[in-house]
Amino acid sequence: MSLSDGDVAVLARQAVDLLSAEAAIDIEPVAGDDPYRWGPSAWLVWPLVDGRREFAVRIDSGQAAAEALAQLIDRLGEYVSEAPGFWGQAFPVCPGHPHPAEVAVDGVDVVLRCPDTGREVRRIAPDLPV
Repeated sequence: MSLSDGDVAVLARQAVDLLSAEAAIDIEPVAGDDPYRWGPSAWLVWPLVDGRREFAVRIDSGQAAAEALAQLIDRLGEYVSEAPGFWGQAFPVCPGHPHPAEVAVDGVDVVLRCPDTGREVRRIAPDLPV
């Protein structure tokens, strides 16, 4: 199954909501060979963490939902600790530790693990129908 515009919007919102439900998101299609005939094959997701476009995450239609969600969470984590509104915050949260959790895909879920202990700290299912 390939991802659609709506799927990408749902996954982007799910990832950004882990950080802040108030953060806006811009999504734009990446032009393919013929986007009018075949539809977009990729999107740039711009989480507006401080109300600005600072970085984008490219999501391809051929990715599995869990892969796309993991990629969104991971890239958001790379940027967040440097953003003025979230300076120094670890994301995704690793409970009881100052470092961020590691992001991995486990089947149809995204798993967050503590990099020190290897323990699973959270399992996230994409908010899409199976």
